[in-house]
Amino acid sequence: MSYFGRLNYDFKETYLLNATFRADGSSTFHPDYQWGYFPSVSAGWVASNENFLSDSNTINFFKLRASWGQVGNQNAGSYQYLATIKSLTTNYIFGNVEGVLTPGAYPDRLSNPDLGWETSEQTNIGFDARLFNNTLNVNFDWYEKTSKGWLIIRPNRATDGADAPFDNGGNVTNSGVELALSYQNRIGDFSYSIAANGAYNKNEVGEIPTADGIIHGATNQLYNNAPEFYRAQDGFPIGYFWGFKTAGVFQNQQQVNDYGIQPNAAPGDIIYQDISGNGSIGDEDKTMIGDPNPDFTFGFSIFGSYKAFDFSVAANGVAGNQLVQSYRNQSNAYGNYSSAIFNRWHGEGSSNTTPRVTEDNRNFSQFSDLYIQDGDFLRLSNITLGLDLAKLKQSKPFFASEFRVYVSVLNLHTFTKYDGMDPEIGFGTDSFSSGVDVGYYPRPRTIMMGLNVKL
Repeated sequence: MSYFGRLNYDFKETYLLNATFRADGSSTFHPDYQWGYFPSVSAGWVASNENFLSDSNTINFFKLRASWGQVGNQNAGSYQYLATIKSLTTNYIFGNVEGVLTPGAYPDRLSNPDLGWETSEQTNIGFDARLFNNTLNVNFDWYEKTSKGWLIIRPNRATDGADAPFDNGGNVTNSGVELALSYQNRIGDFSYSIAANGAYNKNEVGEIPTADGIIHGATNQLYNNAPEFYRAQDGFPIGYFWGFKTAGVFQNQQQVNDYGIQPNAAPGDIIYQDISGNGSIGDEDKTMIGDPNPDFTFGFSIFGSYKAFDFSVAANGVAGNQLVQSYRNQSNAYGNYSSAIFNRWHGEGSSNTTPRVTEDNRNFSQFSDLYIQDGDFLRLSNITLGLDLAKLKQSKPFFASEFRVYVSVLNLHTFTKYDGMDPEIGFGTDSFSSGVDVGYYPRPRTIMMGLNVKL
């Protein structure tokens, strides 16, 4: 159930104010925490309506705006404050006769009566402008968005004997800037438009209510018996990759002896960095080795038409993120590698990046930056070329006002150094994991031909 009210104020289409207040109730939560209250307010100033700008030939429109507001999130499953009972296909053996089963039930989820609303709070300051006889459009935003009381299932101990419930697991803050530009004009019979957009975003987790300030990622995700490889931790980006840093490959036995802290290593094995400086390699040496969240996202589009011809190009991309690539079950000594294994170490000087292959997979069973690659890419997502036969000069009138034939190519090419099938990975192992490539099927390149007819 929801109640909400709104106030709008507009003075001469120049001074604008909007205020909203809503109260939302959800049976997802305990009766004591069912209701959440979420206000918001925004203001705008259309400066181009003022006398000092109204006659400007350069600034045709300029609006300065700012807003602050909160919204609620209840997506945590139903009745999370209760410990549910599982009874289907649950049987027990009582007495001393094996095989005689008695139907039963057991609690399959712990309760959390204190679970409440997740609140997303955002502040935004920006402007919209049209310049130079409305040929140039500019949109700019600065924002800071914080999700408070993040709804998350925190892993619990196996000895609890039941699944963990949802919990309010801390805050996640995204802050950054967005800029969009577009320009359109005409030169004789040639008209064109160019648009570009870009955004910078910083992601950070904070106030996680655990003793170590960490929500640990799940195990057994990349392959059987795989260790934890991602985390949400105070002061770090959400879902960052956690593992060993490497420093190349041992080339000979003397190098192994000189390093000293990996006595069981052999030439061809990976060199792990001693981050803690304690003279041994262990979990205390694991650290942040990658961030799946892009620093920058961007895109551009170009459109042009000349008499009967038209064309368009659209592209998008990201920069500053890393991906985890794991196509192989490392617990199976006989599983296939990718062709990258052809560049493995097979003798002194042969490779300092890809270790040797061993029967026990010692170099790949620990999660390290061997699995990490940069995920930067620029994708030419759409190119279209069209011809409208109705616009060609004809000695006789054409039977249709539009008779356009076109050819389009989707996903023409992706510029990237990532050697996997597709750097645009939308896969994660749970609600806060992302950037994990376990063999995600790549999107196809599509060529289309079509006809638009308007009578």
